[in-house]
Amino acid sequence: KKIDDSGESASKNESKMSPEELAELNTPEQGLTSTEAQRRFARDGPNALPEKKVNPCIKFMSYYWGPMPIMIWAAIIIEIINLSWLDVGVLSLLQFVNGFVGWYEEKNAGNAIEALKKNMAPKAWVKRDGSWKQIEARDLVIGDRISIKLGDIIAADSILGPGYLEVDQSALTGESLAVTRYEGETVYQGSVCKRGDLEAIVSATGARTFFGRTSALVGSVNNSGNFQKVILRVTMFLLVVSSVLVIIILIVAISKGTDFLDALSICVVLLVASIPIAMQVVCTTTMAVGAHALAEKQAICSRLSAIEELAGMQILCSDKTGTLTKNVLTIHDPYLIRNYTEKDLIFYAALAARRDAGSQDAIDKCVTDYARDKMHLNFSDYEEEDFIPFDPTIKRTEATVRNIKTGETLKATKGAPQVALAMAEDPSIEEEVSSMVNDLASRGYRTIGVAKSTEEGKWDFVGLISLSDPPRDDTKETIQKAVYMEVSVKMITGDQTAIAKETSRLLNLGDRIYNSELLSEDATAVQREMLDSIIEEADGFAEVFPEHKFAIVKMLQEKGNRVGMTGDGVNDAPALKKADVGIAVEGATDAACAAADIVLTSPGLSVIIEAIYRSRKIFQRMLNYCKYRISCTFQLLMFFFVAMVAIDPKNYTCHGDNCDRPKVFALPVITIVIITLLNDGTIISIAYDKVTASKKPEKWDLPLVFIISSLLGFVNFISSLILLLLSLNNMKGHHSSFFKAFDIDTFDYGEVLTGIYLQVSLVDFMTVFNARTQSFFFTRMPGKALACAFLVATTVATLFSLFWDFNFDTPKKRHLHKISARYTFWIWGYSIIFFLLQDLLKNALLKILDAYYAKQGQESKFQGAVLTDTFLVFSSGRGGARGSIVTRRSVAAAQSQARGSMVRT
Repeated sequence: KKIDDSGESASKNESKMSPEELAELNTPEQGLTSTEAQRRFARDGPNALPEKKVNPCIKFMSYYWGPMPIMIWAAIIIEIINLSWLDVGVLSLLQFVNGFVGWYEEKNAGNAIEALKKNMAPKAWVKRDGSWKQIEARDLVIGDRISIKLGDIIAADSILGPGYLEVDQSALTGESLAVTRYEGETVYQGSVCKRGDLEAIVSATGARTFFGRTSALVGSVNNSGNFQKVILRVTMFLLVVSSVLVIIILIVAISKGTDFLDALSICVVLLVASIPIAMQVVCTTTMAVGAHALAEKQAICSRLSAIEELAGMQILCSDKTGTLTKNVLTIHDPYLIRNYTEKDLIFYAALAARRDAGSQDAIDKCVTDYARDKMHLNFSDYEEEDFIPFDPTIKRTEATVRNIKTGETLKATKGAPQVALAMAEDPSIEEEVSSMVNDLASRGYRTIGVAKSTEEGKWDFVGLISLSDPPRDDTKETIQKAVYMEVSVKMITGDQTAIAKETSRLLNLGDRIYNSELLSEDATAVQREMLDSIIEEADGFAEVFPEHKFAIVKMLQEKGNRVGMTGDGVNDAPALKKADVGIAVEGATDAACAAADIVLTSPGLSVIIEAIYRSRKIFQRMLNYCKYRISCTFQLLMFFFVAMVAIDPKNYTCHGDNCDRPKVFALPVITIVIITLLNDGTIISIAYDKVTASKKPEKWDLPLVFIISSLLGFVNFISSLILLLLSLNNMKGHHSSFFKAFDIDTFDYGEVLTGIYLQVSLVDFMTVFNARTQSFFFTRMPGKALACAFLVATTVATLFSLFWDFNFDTPKKRHLHKISARYTFWIWGYSIIFFLLQDLLKNALLKILDAYYAKQGQESKFQGAVLTDTFLVFSSGRGGARGSIVTRRSVAAAQSQARGSMVRT
């Protein structure tokens, strides 16, 4: 008896079971009845690990603890010591709103993620009531008869039936090599089937499994990614700069005689206002909203940050069969060898195929349907003794069958013609068959070779079956759209080079199709030297093996490209994992889905185009957020730094009532908190803003983001500083001719503060409209949420300025006084003028930068074409040959004896 590599044999597992539990494993051939399965499910529960539930109250309270909430708590404590109860109330409101919005948005994002997880939950084929059906893996019960085949992730601990499996247990044991399991041995939940096809009986579910990992197979959505790294870098930069400037402000304020707690309170609140408190909320909300939108378009994200990476994808390596083509095969005229007939050819091909509907692949179904419906063949006299399913490594299937009437045993195989031809070892037919394969391939036909065993135990080549798999109706247009979006599509297929070239011709994909031998030891020295450039310039690769896909992706990435990869099989998993964006196409195996970042639930490539389009719009929202937030921080920090350090209000004339002035200019804490509160609402609405998708792949250019943001913030800083100086020169006792021209009366110091509060608020809120466009602000309408947030914020700020009466606990020297309607409207006009100036200067800066890029030989980063929703409308509806085809790799595959032929004794 072969010993289990994990150190536990099936007998040890069984010895731990009670007689009642062992009896439940004696499942009949028909499987469990639905009634019995329901009884066991009610008793044992779902096949899933118990999830650790977090108390909702504790979860909610966690949003009030962390670096930023602690800073607000510190400000609240300081205001309590100062007995400034109004500031305490407003700061508490800020704390509550930040925490509540964070909790609410993350709860919604969590609900969206859970829905995505549910869509990606692993499935299993189970036999109940005598028929096979696909159910969610969590619904399996002990004793269920399940089917395990190549690419499946084993959904529960199971005892194998007749046959063998090669399973990858690396996720469970860390062992990188696949291990072989035979009849009667146990395979564990979470293992990946790398070879084999058999039935098994579930022996343990849920928490009772040896390595219960069902929750991990869902493909947990990871919120961390490149975008969060960018946001973290931005935040850390703003934190460092803000901290340095605020410390200087604190020192200067104290040195000028400001009360320590009063100065500390202002500085803490200013620091809170300068740092993007809503960073995590915006990140999660934007990604979750995007993931939900993509899910509605049949593209499910298993990793939220993949959205940002998809926006920057430059190369898409696409599988041919089932992705570019329909994967609906039709048999055409066969090619026969010697005295074999078409009936013989189809008969032996069907023997080497799975004939059970639940376990067939596209070729098996095509061959068996043709054998039954066209040739009227009957296989009832043949009993299958052994079957080796298709494996990308050996590129064929093989069946050992016995005629129950005569007792004769024979073997039949079908697969890649070069492999079947190599197995026959008949040089006399090699040139003829190779010529026919190349001729059929040049006409777009895929061929499979069929061979049977002889009485001497050798292989006899029977003939070729030609199959056609036409391109999907929308593939050609999809590729054109991808090229227009500057995404290079490279076809990667295991088919022959001639077939790949013909398919590429039909799709206008390009004619630079290379054979995979370019990547093998057979490559010439010249080819190896030019490999990097060939890989990047190629339109596709043919006759590839699984390891070639990984190598192609790796080499493209090493050239600095962001690479996407589509796949559907277990052997595609390494390449999907390696790619920046792994995409499991519709109908992919569990292993491919687990390795992918995005899982498509509709056929073809057109959904990928839509996913790229949506992801680029999401990227624009995140970019706009960064520009807006940095510009706001620049404005607030620079204005308060200069105003508090360099300007002494006592140096300006003011006579009469309400002219008591401090030595340091500072707005009351409550005004900064209100600006922060209203600003947060505007920021969060960016996640729902209207944006246009770029025609080019997106990538982060933080220096450029800082340059543009700094200009926007600088204009606002200058506008606020000018107004402050003008207002201080118009205090009672000194009527400024400037304000006199507008028939505006002199101010007391409280009115100066109120005017500055309103102006800082307005230009802050207006800046979002300049930050969201790379042209004039009026070139794109804002989203409803953003427009509403702006109207609410500006209306509240204006009403506060007109009717301010909240000076209960504020030091008298910083009391705000309501301003006149005339002055209020004047500030609106003043802010709009600087907003328009900001827009003009922004566009001038963009033109200067464009001229610089042109001088450097680079493309414009601002004036590129954009895509609209009409781009997603598909007019077609959504829906050099070698002498011999036999290569060294084909011979190796032919000589590779699958382990399934080893019969245990």
